[in-house]
Amino acid sequence: MPRRLVPLLLFCVLAGLYVLTTNPDPSPDAFTADFAARHIALTGDPVPDIAGWPYLDDNIIRETWIVETADGREAVGRAPGVIAAAVPSYVVARPTTVDPLPGGITAALLTAAAVVLFFLLLRDRLGTHSALVASGLLGLATPVWSVSADAVWPHTLTTLGIVGTAWAADRRRWWLVGVFGGVMLWGRLHAAVICAVVGLGLAWTRRRPGIAWRVGTTSLAALALASVWTRWMYGSWDPTSGYRADDFTGSAASHALDPLNWLGFLVSADRGLLWWCPLLLVLGPTAWRHRADLPDWARWLAAGGAAYTVSQAVLNRFSGGDHFYGYRTSLELVVCLAPALALAAPRMTERARRWFVPVAALQLVVIAPGAISDDMYVPVRDVWWRNAFVDAVVLRPTELLPLVAVTMAVMLVVVRLLHTDRATRWLDRADDPGAEVRGSARPSPTGAPLVPPTPEWHPPARRSG
Repeated sequence: MPRRLVPLLLFCVLAGLYVLTTNPDPSPDAFTADFAARHIALTGDPVPDIAGWPYLDDNIIRETWIVETADGREAVGRAPGVIAAAVPSYVVARPTTVDPLPGGITAALLTAAAVVLFFLLLRDRLGTHSALVASGLLGLATPVWSVSADAVWPHTLTTLGIVGTAWAADRRRWWLVGVFGGVMLWGRLHAAVICAVVGLGLAWTRRRPGIAWRVGTTSLAALALASVWTRWMYGSWDPTSGYRADDFTGSAASHALDPLNWLGFLVSADRGLLWWCPLLLVLGPTAWRHRADLPDWARWLAAGGAAYTVSQAVLNRFSGGDHFYGYRTSLELVVCLAPALALAAPRMTERARRWFVPVAALQLVVIAPGAISDDMYVPVRDVWWRNAFVDAVVLRPTELLPLVAVTMAVMLVVVRLLHTDRATRWLDRADDPGAEVRGSARPSPTGAPLVPPTPEWHPPARRSG
């Protein structure tokens, strides 16, 4: 049936593209996780022989990725999910060396699954065509492609967890909201704040404490499992054992009120969110004006993303290190905002509509070259005044321009195909006319809603007397 085929085809296309563009030489952040996952897969031992791997043992900043276990041994220090997610792929592949490909395939499949969940979240509200456009922008015009799908970063897990949280909340599956919150905290422990804001916020606005109970119970169970992991791997029940906690407390002491660190998240040349994601400026005002018409879970998810970003700015530098393309420390905020921006898009003003297509195309063209190529990076010391894309334009035009040309050509072909009569009829058939349209209405070709939005749930009024 066409309706069932669309998400499957979307997954196959994205997973194939992501696998083809994984990084054969990823950041040490991802490579060390691959190293630990392979060792666990082959031996069942959580503590590898660091001295037997010169790439890490001889690194001048080896302490960035090495922690000491309770019995004094050295182990790879990463968040539980970053290592655990890649173990099955190394069990299957069983490479004789530390090959990053199984980890890259893991990242590609998990990220493709996240984008498909985003599509399923939007399809009943916006229709198949608009949901495909929104999913394509999230999956290909943001570092969801150049970071999350490039190798197993923490963002691979948090992206899946955030989108899954939205999908489950939209369907009122509160236990699953907590499960996806657990996926988030296994990727980054402080991402639990997103799940907490969503669970508590929905319990408050809907006057249903049971929501908070269900979300909290399952997410706390995931936290307990993370403690079991760290007890097995590092000999400590402390779920922060995979990181050197002193680094974060020290960063909080020195950067909590540092205005440059806060501004860096938004406007630094290579890590500034607004340079890489100008669609926020196009869609953001519309979403804000119509925030009351958005589903309550979308508003709380956006608030959770803002709370997470504040905690990230307190605990860490905005730059997020080296060896990746675009931004990464703000990626969770973008994914948290994505449902609200997509659902508000049909109500854009005419001026915003005129800007939408060229800005979306620009955003895709800027992200794609660095997602396809594997060495377009700016050193962390230069992120305030250099931009990876601009550097490539100036220093590597013969490499960059063909990538830009191919990206634009593929984009034009896809747009033309989606607007043919045959594709339009196929997509129309994929939209089940009997499906329930929840929240925001499905837009007409002119952008006006065909059906008025359904009101938010409110408890029944209590009768007096």
